[in-house]
Amino acid sequence: MSEAKVESSESLSGGGGRFGTFGGVFTPCVLTILGVIMFMRSGTVVGQAGIWKGLAILAMAKGITTLTTLSLSAIATNTEVKTGGVYYMISRTLGPDFGGAIGLTLFVSQAISIAFYVIGFSEALFGLISPEGTDLAITLATYKIPQFTSTVVIIGLFALTFKGAEVAIKAQYGILVVLILSVLAFLIGGIMSFDSEVFANASGSRPGTEELPGMGFWVVFAIFFPAATGITAGANMSGDLKDPSVAIPRGTLMAIAFTATVYMAQLVLLAGFADQEQLATDPLGTLTNMSLVGPLVIAGVFAATLSSALGSFLGAPRIIQAMGKDGLLKPLEYFGVGHGPDDEPRRATILSLVIAIPVVWAGGLNAIAQVISMFFLIAYGMINLSAFVEGRSGNPSFRPKFKLFGWPAGLAGAIGCVIAMIKIDETYAIASMSIAALTYYFLKGRAKGDWGDAKRGYIFARTRQNLLLLEQSPPDAKNWRPAIAVITDDCERDRAVITCASWLENERGILSILELRPHPGEIHERQAHRSERLAKVKQLLHSRGIVAFPDSVVVPDVSDSLEVVLQAYSIGSLRPNTVMLPVPPPAQEDRRSELIDMMATIAAFNMNVVIYKGARVDENAPKRRIDLWWHGQQNGALMALFAYLTTEHATWKDAKVRMLRVVHTAVEHQAADKELSELVATARLSMEIKVILSEDPISDLIAEYSTSADLVILGLAERDLWNFREFLTNWDPLLAKLPPTILVRSTGEADLTA
Repeated sequence: MSEAKVESSESLSGGGGRFGTFGGVFTPCVLTILGVIMFMRSGTVVGQAGIWKGLAILAMAKGITTLTTLSLSAIATNTEVKTGGVYYMISRTLGPDFGGAIGLTLFVSQAISIAFYVIGFSEALFGLISPEGTDLAITLATYKIPQFTSTVVIIGLFALTFKGAEVAIKAQYGILVVLILSVLAFLIGGIMSFDSEVFANASGSRPGTEELPGMGFWVVFAIFFPAATGITAGANMSGDLKDPSVAIPRGTLMAIAFTATVYMAQLVLLAGFADQEQLATDPLGTLTNMSLVGPLVIAGVFAATLSSALGSFLGAPRIIQAMGKDGLLKPLEYFGVGHGPDDEPRRATILSLVIAIPVVWAGGLNAIAQVISMFFLIAYGMINLSAFVEGRSGNPSFRPKFKLFGWPAGLAGAIGCVIAMIKIDETYAIASMSIAALTYYFLKGRAKGDWGDAKRGYIFARTRQNLLLLEQSPPDAKNWRPAIAVITDDCERDRAVITCASWLENERGILSILELRPHPGEIHERQAHRSERLAKVKQLLHSRGIVAFPDSVVVPDVSDSLEVVLQAYSIGSLRPNTVMLPVPPPAQEDRRSELIDMMATIAAFNMNVVIYKGARVDENAPKRRIDLWWHGQQNGALMALFAYLTTEHATWKDAKVRMLRVVHTAVEHQAADKELSELVATARLSMEIKVILSEDPISDLIAEYSTSADLVILGLAERDLWNFREFLTNWDPLLAKLPPTILVRSTGEADLTA
């Protein structure tokens, strides 16, 4: 038997919360879904779009919310759910940045919803007192009486909510009874008065008139969609539920199924009761006339609008309270404080009131409905994305008890939300997504601590897949990238070589810093030393803003272990293609001897070798010129690529590259100048060509021309690697005169003209 089905009555009633599936999830969801739209705008849907398009709108809206509920249920049954509902779930799935962005979006949308539902209440109330167009209606509108009434109602609901969720939830039971009686009244009345001929004439969209312009399909969808947005009403009460992992999936799906049946029956019965013109012009009046007991519809309107507003008043503050407790933003911490034994979010409730009242004065029901649709679609899209990331990443920790979810459902739900947003209004969609994106980037990196989000698992899964693809792809010169491994025994002392390596790689490949340290102690001592050194390497990279992969290897003897390290330092094809080391000064004979021993090992591997000689680099000093001494294609191509990548770095953005070559005859001079000019043009590089005609020793010429450069790039022959002590003895005098210098030995993989 699956875990999803092993649920006892004790699981529905036990736990630390106050409410079960019916009272904590089903009831608030139903009361929010069967709200103002059902009474005030369902007739508009059929009147404007026709019955078949109206049913399509219903199916699309319910399809999005059903997919979202599947995603929500998977997340809710995979983790412990605390106060904060959807925000809490997403922040623990995709991280605090995503969770914060959606938490703020949901909070604002629910705070606006308070005003939205109360506006619906006032519209219904004054529609009874004074039908639209009458002198009394005009007078009331002139003196803003509906707005004043809505404000008073919001304050009354605030007072009820302020007393606590216990009082509000108990009030909802009475409202639910009134709502069910109202629904039964208009459904029974619709069945008794159903006319098949009227129904047959309600198949097409209603053409616009001068008095009542027609609405497009997506405008009608946007107006209707808030009718489907109550699915998070129960989840947002997560901190007050006895068993959220059972109550949220069960209660929400039951609410969707129940309300979908009600809405479908209502749309069909309305289409069979009145013509589209009447439905479009007077949806509430038509529904009242269709009802078996007209006053019950009016009572239902008041019950639905007030209960939906009450549900939003309960849910919105708990989102912002959870964000405040998490400390995502300093200003929100004030609203994280709870009051009383039940930790009631009174400060956050006041904030919801402050947002809701201005909205009452800002716009009408249709306009606010479209805004709410956008914000809820963003939130639902992110819920689906969260579940998709968890499911698609194959994270072993993603083991939801809810078994009806699969990652394609999450992907389909996310795509459906985006398409619906764009179709409703591209401008609103772009603005809404931009606000969510800006909030995400503002929150990125601000949260401290271990959130256990799924992004790392998703990245791991994608990285694994890409590594397997890389393993199957043969290397080619056109796509060559530097994968540099800096080997040092002290990263702090050799920070100059690390900085230079970051110029050569310039975030176009992979830079790894391997601190290879000798330690004669036991294995546990070496491991403790490794942890200490690795922390220092990471701190050094962070302080200098260098993007690299750090590691520390502590071994009894470096020379004996280097061969093993170089063979094993990779994941499949993702292995260093370049080794970079510093040259110790002549006075440090022990370090020099160790480097010479290492060079013999490195020379045996088919890897590019870069030797760095130089003191600490002043990164703030202006970088004017790089001198590259050309001595053939074998090393020259890699040297030129390194020079190009260095000039792309911010530190070297104003530097010029000078390519120098020495020849001995005038004929060679002309040929070399032409060859290098064509090479630079073909390679699409910006370099100054300087061919030097001279019989002087090359070391003297390098000293003469390059002592004023900021970086010098020279080539290394393979024999120099095998006879590195002799090379250093011969070249020490020259290297002592030069600015920071890199010596390059290439395997020939890099192709300058590719």
